[in-house]
Amino acid sequence: MPAPPRIALLLIIALCAVSGSSVAAAEHSVGQNGADFPTIQAAIDSSSPGDTIAVESGTYAENVRLDKKVSLIGLDSGTGGPVIDPQAGNTVEILADNCAVHGFVIKNRALLSGIRIVSSGNTIGGNTLTADAQGILLIGAAGNTIAGNTITESSRFGITLENSHDNLIDDNTLSKNSVGIAIDEFSSANQVFRNNFESTQNVISKSQTTVWDSSARLSYTYLGKKEQSRMGNYWSDYRGKDKNGDGIGDTSYMILLGGARKGQNDQGQAIMDSFPLMDPKEYYSAITPVSGTTGTTYRTTLPPPTRLPTTTPPVVTIATRTPYQPVPFGTGIPWGTIALAIALLAVAGAARYLVRQRFSGERKVKPAEIPADTFLSSPRSEDSLLDSLTVPPVTVPRPETLPPSPAAVTTLPDTEPTGAYTSAAEQKNYFPKELENKYTEIAYVGRGGIAWVFSALRKTDGRKVAVKIPISFDEMTGRSFLNEIKAWETLRHPNIVEVSAVNILPVPYVEMEFVPGSLEALEKPIPVWKTVHIIKGITDALSYAHSHGFIHRDIKPHNILLTEALVPKVTDWGMSKVLASDVKKSSIAGFSLSYAAPEQVSPSDYGRTDERTDVYQIGVVFYELVTGSIPFGGESIVEVGNAILREKPIPPSEYNPDASAVEKIILKCLEKDPAERYPSAAELLDALSRYLDEDDE
Repeated sequence: MPAPPRIALLLIIALCAVSGSSVAAAEHSVGQNGADFPTIQAAIDSSSPGDTIAVESGTYAENVRLDKKVSLIGLDSGTGGPVIDPQAGNTVEILADNCAVHGFVIKNRALLSGIRIVSSGNTIGGNTLTADAQGILLIGAAGNTIAGNTITESSRFGITLENSHDNLIDDNTLSKNSVGIAIDEFSSANQVFRNNFESTQNVISKSQTTVWDSSARLSYTYLGKKEQSRMGNYWSDYRGKDKNGDGIGDTSYMILLGGARKGQNDQGQAIMDSFPLMDPKEYYSAITPVSGTTGTTYRTTLPPPTRLPTTTPPVVTIATRTPYQPVPFGTGIPWGTIALAIALLAVAGAARYLVRQRFSGERKVKPAEIPADTFLSSPRSEDSLLDSLTVPPVTVPRPETLPPSPAAVTTLPDTEPTGAYTSAAEQKNYFPKELENKYTEIAYVGRGGIAWVFSALRKTDGRKVAVKIPISFDEMTGRSFLNEIKAWETLRHPNIVEVSAVNILPVPYVEMEFVPGSLEALEKPIPVWKTVHIIKGITDALSYAHSHGFIHRDIKPHNILLTEALVPKVTDWGMSKVLASDVKKSSIAGFSLSYAAPEQVSPSDYGRTDERTDVYQIGVVFYELVTGSIPFGGESIVEVGNAILREKPIPPSEYNPDASAVEKIILKCLEKDPAERYPSAAELLDALSRYLDEDDE
C-alpha cells in the first residue's frame, strides 16, 4: 500500500537527522488528512525563517503571503500537484527574500496576479499558472530566478517586470497569453532565454538593457547532432531560416520596443534576440556551458514537480536534466535528502509518476484586444508600456536566386547522439525499465510534443524500430492516445509510417518503423521534379487513408519523414479525424496554423474539415518545397489567419520560374473554397501522374 505523504515527510526529517546537517530548519506538512496544518497560510504563519513547507495534493481556496524566508514545495501525492485557487486577490504574494515556490497549480485570478513578487533572491520553478490576469508579476524585485514554469491563458501578460533588475527568466513555457512577457523602461539587466513564447503577442519591452540570450556559448544536441552556440528563445512568430541546421535562426528576432515599430532604442540600436531557437526548447537536449567561455552565472533551478513513483528509475533521476553546473541554492534546504526520501517511497510502492507535459507546436490562440493603459499595476496610463499592441507586418522574403543543389537529407544517427547522455544509466531516465527486456541498443533520439522518442533494436528479430513513450497521462490523454494510435495501427501503406506494436502494459508505448530523416530538415527549395515525386508519395498515402475513412488534418514538413532514398512517410496521425460513423471520433481538435486550411481557421465561413482539407495542406507543403517559403506568413497569429482567409498566394513561379510547370496544380490545391480544390486526394494524384508522364516524354 502506498505510503501517505505525511510518512514521506517523516522520512525526510529522519534522513535530515541522519545526514548530520547542522541547520535547524524545520519541516512542516499541509494537507487535508493528518498533516500538520490544514491550510498553507497557517503553516507559513507558524514557521520560522528557513523552514520548508510541503503541501500535499488538493485544492486550497486561500490567498498565500510569504512574509518570511520559507520554501513552499508542492507534492503530487497521486492526484496531481496542489492547486491554489482563492476567491479574490493575488494568489501568492512573496514579500520576503530568498523564498522558493515550486510544484503548484495556480489559477483563476482573472483580475490580479498568480504570483506577485516584491522581494529578491526568490526561486519560482515548476509551477503551472493558468487563467490569471498576469501569471507572474515582479515589482521592484531583483535577483529572482523564474524557471521551468508553464504560464497559459493570461488575459493580460504571462510575465510582467516593473522596475525590476538582474532577474533570470529561463526555461519557461508561455502559451495562449494575450502578451507573453512585458518589461517596462525602469527594469534593467534582466536575462531572458530558453523560453517558449507562443502567445497572441509574444513580447513588448521598453527595457534597453534586457539580455535575450544565454550570453555564454552552450553545448547541446539538436536533431541528433552536437552543436555549440549561445541560445535565445523560441518565438512562435519567428520566420527565419536555419541553413546550417544548428537549431539557431540565421537572422535575429526583433523585439517590439514599447510603441516603437522597429524596436530601436534612442541611439538607433536594435533590440533583438540574436540567437532565436528554431524549435521549442524541448528539442534541445544535453545543454551544458562550453568550457572556458564567459557569460551568465547560472543559478540552480528547482527540479520539475513529480508524482510519488511506483518505480525508481524515472523519477529520482529526471531532476538531473537541469543542464547547468549550479551553485547550491537555498542554504538549509536539503534537496538531495528530499530526493532520497522520495526514492525510498518509490521502493515502497507509491502511486504512478507524472512528468508534466510541455506545450509545443503552434497553438490556436483567440486574439484579444488590450487597452494601452493596462500594463502597469499602478495607475500610470500615460506612462504605459502598451503604447501599441499592433505588430509590424512582416513580408515573406523572395529568394532572388536558387541554391545550386539541394542539401542532403539530415538523418538521425544509428546510435545515440554523442554527448546526449554520459552513461547508460542516465539514458534510462526516460526509457521505462519495464521495456528493457524487449529492446537492446536503446538510444535517445529526442522529444516531440507528446512523447519521448528512442531508437532501439528489437530483441526478437534485431530490427531497428522507433519507440515512443508518452510524456504524460490523464484520463482524456489516455483515451485519445489509445483511440488514435489504434486507428493508425490499421493503416498499411509504403508512404505511411508503420506502427508495429501498441500497448499500455507494462507501460504505455508505441513501436513503429524507424525512419532516419524528415521533410522539415530538407534544405528548401528543391528541384520541381524531385518535389513532385515526394508530393506524389504523400498524396498516395492520404488517398489510401481517405479510402479507409481517415483524414490527417495536420500535414506539414515536420510530420513527413524521409528515408535515405527520399521516400516520404506520413507520421503523427494524432489529430486525425475518423470519417466512418461507426468508429469513435478523435477527441483532439487542433492544427498547425501556418499549414491550416481556411475551414480550420473559420469553420463558420468554409464548413467542416474533410478530405479536401488534406488536399489544401498538401498544396502548402508543395508550395514550400518549390519556393522555399510558405504561402501565407505574418508577424502574429491574427495576421497569418487573415492571410489564409483573405489573401491570394503569390504565384510560385515568382519565386522559382521552374515552378510554373506545377503552378496550376499548387494553386488549385490552395483554393480557399473547398469546392474549388481537387475533390479528393485521388484526383490530385491523377494530376501529379499526368505531370510525371508529360515530363518523361
